[in-house]
Amino acid sequence: MEAKQYVNARIETLRRRLEERELDAALLVKPENVFYFSGFNPVLNSHPVFVIITRQSACLLVHSIRCDHAREEGALDTVHLYGKWGASVPLAQKPVDAVREILGGGPLRLGLELDSVSVKLHRNLSEALDIAGVQDLADNIRTMKIVKDACEIENIRKAARLVDAGVKTAIRFLEQGRSEAEACTEGQYRMRRIWSEEFPQAEVCGFGTSEGGMIDSLHVWCLSNEHIAYGCDCPRHYHPVAGDLTLPMAWAKVNGYHAENERTVAVGQLSGVRERAYAAMLEARQAVFDLLRPGVLFEELYEKAGGVYTAHGFGDILPGRVGHGVGNSAHEFPSLERGNKIPLAPGMVITVEPGLMDKRWGGARHSDTVLITGTGYERLTALERGPIRIDPPAAQ
Repeated sequence: MEAKQYVNARIETLRRRLEERELDAALLVKPENVFYFSGFNPVLNSHPVFVIITRQSACLLVHSIRCDHAREEGALDTVHLYGKWGASVPLAQKPVDAVREILGGGPLRLGLELDSVSVKLHRNLSEALDIAGVQDLADNIRTMKIVKDACEIENIRKAARLVDAGVKTAIRFLEQGRSEAEACTEGQYRMRRIWSEEFPQAEVCGFGTSEGGMIDSLHVWCLSNEHIAYGCDCPRHYHPVAGDLTLPMAWAKVNGYHAENERTVAVGQLSGVRERAYAAMLEARQAVFDLLRPGVLFEELYEKAGGVYTAHGFGDILPGRVGHGVGNSAHEFPSLERGNKIPLAPGMVITVEPGLMDKRWGGARHSDTVLITGTGYERLTALERGPIRIDPPAAQ
């Protein structure tokens, strides 16, 4: 699917926000937002990439080392350069001086993502430009990204295909008596095979930092029992045994868009509190799914799941949220939490994952990536949604 038309539509929407707020330009630097408005992911951000949008134009500003990559893979026609590399001809050596060349001296009313702009960059911009005022665009962009377009949904579908395979494979190897780490390794390998066989032209890169890139975003990990209460951690070489709860999880990005799948597995017969928590989790999940349709408030989903947990005696360990948005980020605005009065709308992609965690006994959580439709929802991840039980593996 051609991304350029969708990128242009996003730019036009942001441009309208600039006009409403009487801003001259937006300068965007957060890697996920740069991608959203340009289609370009540099993978490694040791040299920052900027999208500059005015009321008349839009461009990418990249270090010269990213020149070919940005021009060949980005969706914007205009790519400006800063810094020296090879035979390139940059606008300036420093990025802020290149920004001045693009925007002029000022005075400028500038929109920034203030949650992503460092104090140093803000100071450098203030010294290089004649800034008449700064306004925060972070909330505008977060709100724009809630409802996904057709291009985004297509890529999330592919990512969902991968995470389904990753978790399913990890469960199969856990059932064979493999350790958490071994099962996760097999799950990641399976995701890579499907990617290479079914849509090899798609990028599975994540959004890197200034310290390191993320060439491969295909992740599977697994936590068991009390370790589940960590929330997110590295799998260990632990072999689950009878009575355990073990939680394989998978994340993937395809062409910049994320999906996740998580499934709690019961190994043999569970003890009293683990069995009760597992059953309560499944009931809370179903209660949320029963409400999923346009017009329902996010906080209604939270309250419904929380009511189920409270009725089962788990009111003292309620989760802070029972799901979240997904898109360019693994955890994207908004959260399914108390106080969130945003109504569901067609095109939103969220996770449904009301879970319980307690260091005394572990945790229980299934997570699905879900698309809100005109009349209800579509589960993009499609593994077994009920209890998953495996026989205790043979002694190692």
